[in-house]
Amino acid sequence: MILEQIKAYFGGIGSIRLKNNSVHYEIFNVKDIVNYVLPHFDKYFMISKKHADYLLFKEIVLILQQKRHLTESGLQDIVNRKASLNNGLSDMLKEAFPLTKPVPRPIVPEPIIPNPY
Repeated sequence: MILEQIKAYFGGIGSIRLKNNSVHYEIFNVKDIVNYVLPHFDKYFMISKKHADYLLFKEIVLILQQKRHLTESGLQDIVNRKASLNNGLSDMLKEAFPLTKPVPRPIVPEPIIPNPY
């Protein structure tokens, strides 16, 4: 299965689970995300506007790594970034964090597809 190959590529971290009739590969450990996932996507960045979502995700992970999420302001920083991600905030999060101010999305230049040769 392709997800098993991806898991092996990332050093066997994370888990593969069945959720809602689909299979998911998940990595929840912040240290593993910092050591394996971020370096991969920094080296092999997405050639699309999704790269802006990745940059916001990376900022959130670094806030978690620094344990700033344990403070009210750090948690608000995470929610502010989540509000700028592709799906934004759920109604429940909007209600729980009424002071949320979405951060500006990173500007991603038009994708240039590298020559595969």
